[in-house]
Amino acid sequence: VEHRTRYETFNHSFTRGTAGSNQQVHQRTRVLLGIKDIWDPLRFTLEVADFRAPVADRGQNHEPTFVNHLDIFQLHVDLVSQNFLGTGSPGKLEVGRLIMDFGKGRLVAGHRFGSFTPTFDGVQFTLGSEKDHSWGLRAFVTRPVQRHTVSPDWASPISYFSGAAISSRHLPWANGELYFFQLNEGGNLQKRDLSTMGFRVFAQPVQEQLDYEIESIYQVGEVGFTHHFAHRHHGEVGYSFGTLWPWQLTYLFDYASGDPDPKKNFDFLFAKRRAEYGPTGILGVIFPSNILSPVGFRSMLQPTPTLKLMVSHRTFWLADGRGSFVGSGLQDPTGRSGTFLGNLFDTSVTWGPQVGYFRHTVFEVGFARFFKGSYFDRVPQSPGTADVNYVYTMATLTF
Repeated sequence: VEHRTRYETFNHSFTRGTAGSNQQVHQRTRVLLGIKDIWDPLRFTLEVADFRAPVADRGQNHEPTFVNHLDIFQLHVDLVSQNFLGTGSPGKLEVGRLIMDFGKGRLVAGHRFGSFTPTFDGVQFTLGSEKDHSWGLRAFVTRPVQRHTVSPDWASPISYFSGAAISSRHLPWANGELYFFQLNEGGNLQKRDLSTMGFRVFAQPVQEQLDYEIESIYQVGEVGFTHHFAHRHHGEVGYSFGTLWPWQLTYLFDYASGDPDPKKNFDFLFAKRRAEYGPTGILGVIFPSNILSPVGFRSMLQPTPTLKLMVSHRTFWLADGRGSFVGSGLQDPTGRSGTFLGNLFDTSVTWGPQVGYFRHTVFEVGFARFFKGSYFDRVPQSPGTADVNYVYTMATLTF
């Protein structure tokens, strides 16, 4: 059982035609039940979750992005084998409602900082493991579940999401992933027919050594009968210092293609973006679409095993000045507003006491400031040039 309550607020708007502040109290409660090692090779998983926003200045309590009253997020039966067809590798077949996570969650991700968790009805097969095995294979065929605030969530009968991913952990300095995803939506949605393929190569952080990550993603297909080609690239290089307090410093780079036609922007599918683009929740200034960020740094410091400090700073431009600033509703088709969006400063403190009454509780507080760039001086229907200050405090109880 897990319960999380977060209070968050910001003082100035960054979206089209809006002004003023916003605040929200968001609550997420999850109950997870699993049966394993009893009926093997059969296993069972059930997760029921409840998302609510009892305080919401701008009506978020009526939006499925923030609210989902008591629904099923996972309900699947698994068939497991520790030696699938004599290969010596573990295998698992999952059938039912699933939450999926791939790589760093830049295309498909489960529970994170935000208030929305995508779920899927279908089948997933896993061979090997990317965590404790030298290689892994995952393949799935599903239907995305449409989220509703009060009524039950149901999969769309005319939308399908399928794909496969291969991972290799043979070389510590070059872990690799290769994947392909296919999304086909019906006429009552965005009519996206997209093929997304990409690769990820990385080295895990090790004390007093350099680490890195490179991920490139390409998309082809149609969106609403409009030809679509887009791409996204992420890179980072870090170093973990051998100090008394573990400290990691990382340089970050991101590019996601854009176009004057919003249907041709990079589509991030079912991704999460907290780690690289600042807090989401009611903020979520930056989306990985029509974005260029060549200058970014993140610092992670751990003074004690229960205390973590994070500070990051990133600078953002539009990849195409005639394209939209995705998520804000802002766009200047002439490109005269320029491309400089601004700077995002983000810091947080996470503390898990692990003693006394609070041994099952994790506290987190954070502050972010979006320093608006010259784009907001000129873009039509600008929300103003005042910088955005965002604060949140969060407690997560697990037992």
